[in-house]
Amino acid sequence: MIIERIFPPSSTHYNKWRNSFSRWGELLDAKGLIQLFTIWTFTVAGFVLQMGSSDRFVYWEWNGWLIGLIKLAFVTALFISVFQPKAQWVAGKKRLNKKEFGIHFGIAFLLLIVGWINPDSSLKDLIKILPYLTAFLGGLAVFQFVIEFDETKGEWYNFHWERKEFFLLSSIMLIFSAVLLGFYFDDPIISTAGMVALPFPVIALIWPSHVRHLQRARFYPLFILAMFLCVRAPWFLFPLAGLFYTLRTVNYFRYGIVYPSFGVDLLEK
Repeated sequence: MIIERIFPPSSTHYNKWRNSFSRWGELLDAKGLIQLFTIWTFTVAGFVLQMGSSDRFVYWEWNGWLIGLIKLAFVTALFISVFQPKAQWVAGKKRLNKKEFGIHFGIAFLLLIVGWINPDSSLKDLIKILPYLTAFLGGLAVFQFVIEFDETKGEWYNFHWERKEFFLLSSIMLIFSAVLLGFYFDDPIISTAGMVALPFPVIALIWPSHVRHLQRARFYPLFILAMFLCVRAPWFLFPLAGLFYTLRTVNYFRYGIVYPSFGVDLLEK
């Protein structure tokens, strides 16, 4: 990250601004804004699904960017005012029970509907949401492993590997099912994104229990889906990049780490 080169941790400006960014970071943590990556991605998934229903070959379409941004603003307000404060969205913070799985499934369905619905929507196309919901459950299974950051050591940990095989096998099967459903519904976005994302939970299952495999299995499938959505809705790149670089900058000045990141912790645990 460029800011690392401009403001190394040993510099005067880094230490001068650290307290200010720490306060911003505490606010971002309290609001759970890193979760907006998931909230926004599944809202835009519904938006892109509707575009594909109208034109199977739509590509790099800028029309509709304003309504798309309005929908993102709406679900953001919903997340900040309802889902987060009422602890209805806690993926990644704890292992979910059956009721919590159901709540998260319902929220994902709502997000897809918010993105999908418009005056031209047809109820007969609603079934095409199914592969996205299946992929969501596949990703949610990986988030049953809670990854924590040790500020004193600057390292990531997962302290609970129990039922590793069950959760990762479930993730693999659900993502593969999403690929098959994508083929069935002639949806190139979810079918292709699912195929590219599938190796990440497979690697986490087969290779030894290292936190870096979980980091990849959590981050990359969501990132891959978001990038495939941008093929049809390129305007989505701008809010994604804004959130991504804001969080990276705040976390860098706060902890001295680049997070979220395309890289992962290579220390073996």
